[in-house]
Amino acid sequence: MNEPTVTYLREQPPDDDPWAGENAAPGPRTVGVSSEEYFAKRVDQLEAELLDAAALDSIEPLEPVIADVLYRDTLARVYGASGTFKSFMTLDFAGCVGTGMAWHGQAVTQGPVIYLVAEGIRGIRKRVRAWEQHHGRKMTGVYFLPRPVQAMDLEWLVLIELCKRRKPALVVIDTQARVTVGIEENSNTEMGRVVDRMEQLRAASEACVLLVHHTGHDGDRGRGATAVKGALQTELGVERKGTTLLDTTITLKTGKQKDDEELGDVVFGLHQIALNGEAKEDGSPLTSVVLVPLDPVSQPQARTGQQGRVEEIAAALDKADVPVDWGRDRLRHKCSALGIQARNDLLKEVIEYRRNRANHLSPNLSPDVEGTGQDE
Repeated sequence: MNEPTVTYLREQPPDDDPWAGENAAPGPRTVGVSSEEYFAKRVDQLEAELLDAAALDSIEPLEPVIADVLYRDTLARVYGASGTFKSFMTLDFAGCVGTGMAWHGQAVTQGPVIYLVAEGIRGIRKRVRAWEQHHGRKMTGVYFLPRPVQAMDLEWLVLIELCKRRKPALVVIDTQARVTVGIEENSNTEMGRVVDRMEQLRAASEACVLLVHHTGHDGDRGRGATAVKGALQTELGVERKGTTLLDTTITLKTGKQKDDEELGDVVFGLHQIALNGEAKEDGSPLTSVVLVPLDPVSQPQARTGQQGRVEEIAAALDKADVPVDWGRDRLRHKCSALGIQARNDLLKEVIEYRRNRANHLSPNLSPDVEGTGQDE
């Protein structure tokens, strides 16, 4: 005996229809269409989405947010161990995208940024003020949400609608762990659901959704399930060497760039900023740090920022009547006394800059990169 044909007697299919809800086909339903006819329509719709090789040319290429680093309408992640300044790195991304300022030589597509500060909100203000003071401009276009909206809660849908309304170029989730409280991060099944939530945010906003995350035990990848990495267009690692402001370097490495050329390692030092007009209760300066690019020979995109720092230090030494012929040891001690933080390679460039200027040569000549790096 044949099964009876089920006919929809209303505009929407019944609740137990496998193509209802999130899987529903776009457009209005047809009253009186049988389940077999409805299924056939879904097959037709899916068949219409098939592309031949020639039609692939109609697919738009990735649109960069920061050239060779981050792209619109993608998922991305920055990971690093605690204390590697990865949040300073993402704040630097945000500031450049929001203002439209090039990110250390890499072109930026300006657009609004929504920065979800899920941890460390008390420190974000002075980090922003330090960035503004260092770059001489306000961090416009960046909007901070100072609490952790949980990815698996209903409020995540509210965040999605907010981002759809504001149309940001970049959405920063700092950190992944703080918006997935109670989720087993080593479970591919549970983290797969989190990835689906992130994908919903990406699809609705068409932004680059950038997660900030911690490293695993081996230190060379993001902690937890591999389901997250598989969904990423971009994964960036942040590594730190050194323990003090003077000897610390921060290296940004591209761990994954699915469909585009990878950017080479970019190396930064830390520059301490005493915030103008602000002090602690004991009267000492209120300070924060910003990232300044180093190694301009192997990182040409960092050259502009490095040269500006060289000129800044040279001007301070001139003002203090420091002789041009001083070697690096004496110069380092003098810089310390003047409150100037500078690595050895930066001091070497300062020496070259001042000597070239004194000899009426171009002060911007490249330093002797073949030198031994020993004290003079």
